[in-house]
Amino acid sequence: MADNKIRKTVKKALAAGLTAAMLLAPIQSFAADGEGTDKAKALAEAIVREDAKTIKDHELVAENDAIALYLYEPTLSLIVRDKKTGAIMESTVGESDGTLNATWENFIKSGIGFDILNNVNEERTDLISAQADIDVVKKADGFSAAVNLTKYQISFVLNVTLLEDGIEVEIPGDSIVEEQDQVTLGNVFVYPFLGYTYADERDGYMLMPDGNGALIYLEDNDGRFTSPLNLKVWGDNAGVDESYVLSLFWEEYQTVNDAEPVLAPVFGMVHTDSRMAVLGIIEEGAEDARISAYPNGAVTNYNWVVPRFTLRRIYKQLMSKEGTSAVQLQEAKRAQCDIKLRYVFASGEDADYAGLAVKYREYLLENLSAKEDKFRIRLDFLGTDRENGMIFKKPVVMTTTDNIRDIYADLKEANVTDIFSIYKGWQDGGIWSMPISKYKADSKIGGTSALTKLIKESKEEGIELYLYQDALRANPDTVNTTFNVIKKLDESVYEENTYKEIYESFRFQTPDQAVKKLNESLKSYGKKGVDSLALTGITNHLYSYNYNGKQYNRTENLQIFSEALESAAQDFHLAMEQPISCYWNLADSIVGMPVNTSSYIFTDEEVPFLSIALKGVIPMYADYTNFEANKSEYFLQLVETGIYPSFYLTWEDPVDLLYTNSADLYTSRYGVYKNEIIEYYTLLKEVSDATAGAVITDREKTADNVAVVTYSNGVKVYVNYNEQPVTCDGIALDAMSYQLVGR
Repeated sequence: MADNKIRKTVKKALAAGLTAAMLLAPIQSFAADGEGTDKAKALAEAIVREDAKTIKDHELVAENDAIALYLYEPTLSLIVRDKKTGAIMESTVGESDGTLNATWENFIKSGIGFDILNNVNEERTDLISAQADIDVVKKADGFSAAVNLTKYQISFVLNVTLLEDGIEVEIPGDSIVEEQDQVTLGNVFVYPFLGYTYADERDGYMLMPDGNGALIYLEDNDGRFTSPLNLKVWGDNAGVDESYVLSLFWEEYQTVNDAEPVLAPVFGMVHTDSRMAVLGIIEEGAEDARISAYPNGAVTNYNWVVPRFTLRRIYKQLMSKEGTSAVQLQEAKRAQCDIKLRYVFASGEDADYAGLAVKYREYLLENLSAKEDKFRIRLDFLGTDRENGMIFKKPVVMTTTDNIRDIYADLKEANVTDIFSIYKGWQDGGIWSMPISKYKADSKIGGTSALTKLIKESKEEGIELYLYQDALRANPDTVNTTFNVIKKLDESVYEENTYKEIYESFRFQTPDQAVKKLNESLKSYGKKGVDSLALTGITNHLYSYNYNGKQYNRTENLQIFSEALESAAQDFHLAMEQPISCYWNLADSIVGMPVNTSSYIFTDEEVPFLSIALKGVIPMYADYTNFEANKSEYFLQLVETGIYPSFYLTWEDPVDLLYTNSADLYTSRYGVYKNEIIEYYTLLKEVSDATAGAVITDREKTADNVAVVTYSNGVKVYVNYNEQPVTCDGIALDAMSYQLVGR
């Protein structure tokens, strides 16, 4: 019997409401037929026929109406059982395939893994290899384990708590004790194999937070991968990571693009055959975490996705100003954060990426109030930049306040009235004059009074006009950066290279200095009645750094920025550029929401995970349409995701920017984009009006490449990405088109 018949039979049986016990017999008969044996056997072993006190030597420790939690104390291994379907997910490998060395054999059988730093040497270990002494105390809703890694004299406490639809796992930071100065915890891997599968024995995929969302199928990779996909949660660490330029790769015309950001600290594993899925959410410790996906072939023959928490790292300390010699050192201070994750499980029809996105939205709404999600088209403007003159730099004026007023009036005649704008380069000295500490507009755009008048008039017209401010960077060509900028851990001054002609690099302010300058600017804005800011820099950067001989880490950085943004949000409307998830509750809108992924070779399918979770919760604005190569497909993606369109505009021809740092703004003239703006506004507003006040409840991609998005008000959006017409659910769709059903 073919594998696809096995899958269809299993799905049909589960959909009909059959119990796990009723389902097991036909699965075993498939194995008896001799065809699809491995898949049938693997699936049979993943379904427990009836309630049990013990599963694979794991004892029941807690349960509720939805799930049951089982524990194997010697390795702190877990098994989670879906009580409705009988499907289980395991956190460790019982018997390996015999292809691994002793280090990996023990690692895959351990509930927690570690990288131990012994002076400047790193050693991968686990509870077995580290000769852990484990004392478990069972509770009504889980257990607590006091763990002592006797080989390294390191101890900590692990708490696992059963929740309504999942479990919470925590290692309190203050419970970690390192008895030797140079033998410390580097990385901690928390239940790395939870939901693992072997090769292509199971059907499903791993969910990764790359851009909007990416899937990696659980298929036989035939040795295609030799290393994992590592995603840095909340971006690079400027105090440790190297600054680099995007470079040519392989061929002259192929370039390496910037990776899409990881805004949300989430990951998942979906077993489509047993219809069980898990979403991992990093609740604490995300500032020093990575999420790694290991498809089979990458180190082992298993498929697994894991969060890795970095508590300390090894770095190079420069020994000379020239940087010709260096020594390796450990970070002096361990990251002062708790390690805390929530694993949320889904089953049946909800056991897919869309169901997990809905679960994530429910999780977010526990601490985040939904913002007004009214459709607006985003029209950003560049005021001024600078180019070199004979002696001094001279202004390049692109869009004045009068120009913006004329654009608004022109669009109003075409019934384009719902507008959200960000004004960049408004400040004295142009767009790269940073930091801003005073509300003073460039005279070339009309001056401060003219800008204040425009903001007031726009508000009266119902237009949201925000002033752009990078609250992190300092330009060494416009301000003194001898002090109050960060040094990397190796004590070299951090410089962000631009590889442009006018301003070659920027520096990062220390968190205290960045907040000081931000607060000075806020006070100045308030005096003039300006209350809408579009912030960047501090919204998506965290860093370790050296200052006055003392090291600071990202946890301390996060606390300072969080407090500053929380204070600012009390008096100002804040739009944030690609904000990390812990700031979402403070933002009125998210600017630069990724529509796609980074297109890594690991990715088998791009999915709108984040936009499913956030649609109807907070307004999302896409990257600029100006620079999209395939505008037809991009427009359809905006229809599908509910992300609002964005344009970057100038009144003058962008050819004038050729010798400025904004030279990459090669197409922006309003006259060129006017008709496209009107078309995007008219069509996308119609979609938004049909789904207003609703959230996305489901999304699926059919076999014939049609995306079907279902909203809570009953509206369905059908998007045909094919170059030819197709019919889906009886609905005829033209090539590269969409339809709204159920309005």
